[in-house]
Amino acid sequence: MGGLIPLTIRDLKRWYRNPVSAVVGVIQPIFWIVLFGSAFDIAKFGPAGGASSAFFEGAPDYITYLMGGILTIIGLFTGMFSGVNIIWDRRLGILQRFLIAPINRASIVFSRILSSVARIGVQIVILFVVALLIPDGLKIDHGITAMDIVIIVSAVLMISFIFSSLFSIIAVRTTKMESIFGIVNLINLPLMFASYAMFPPDLMANWLSNVAKYNPVSWSAQSIRLVIIHGNLNGAESHTVLIYMLGLLALAVFMLIITYVVSNKEIRE
Repeated sequence: MGGLIPLTIRDLKRWYRNPVSAVVGVIQPIFWIVLFGSAFDIAKFGPAGGASSAFFEGAPDYITYLMGGILTIIGLFTGMFSGVNIIWDRRLGILQRFLIAPINRASIVFSRILSSVARIGVQIVILFVVALLIPDGLKIDHGITAMDIVIIVSAVLMISFIFSSLFSIIAVRTTKMESIFGIVNLINLPLMFASYAMFPPDLMANWLSNVAKYNPVSWSAQSIRLVIIHGNLNGAESHTVLIYMLGLLALAVFMLIITYVVSNKEIRE
């Protein structure tokens, strides 16, 4: 798609040249892991001896358990707001200049999606470093392999791509900033809490656990969580991660196709 790389670079430059946006994007995930991750002592869910509860997959602390969920939520939230720049460009007249240029219309949308995914990569690295450094933070006693890193990064990037695509499609079909913010506020909390991102399924109501089972946020969070907590996965755990990752991949491919078709058909001045 012609113009994809230059437009993506343009969007990334706009991000890091805005100090407030860049700093907030980096600091916000740190608050999540430091404040929310320290809010629970999972040893209290276990037996009187204080051992970690089986509810939390055997994680040594809540931050370790929560890490997969936090990384997924960052991908979710960042992806949700990727469509905002499309509306801004339309309001400022930048979109009109793109439309008369010899570039594919889908490149306009996919450049926003790719820049959003790239920002997630920076946040992943920073969040991991902070989680390892804070007191009683992330513990990976078994070490981490190259395949573990591939699974973690792929899960976060795919969830980011899926929701970036979804909200970019919405942005293409609306001209009002209030509309997309309203939709984001309507569905972000249900997506987050109707998933395994924050809490294990055994501590959820049965109906909510059944709903969360089909939430892609759960697929990403659980895949990352199993890798972080257990490292060398057994057969059942490997099968679970494989199913979740294939589900995310299928959904990402589906959203790629839909975004391409809708962008070329619907994007207008």
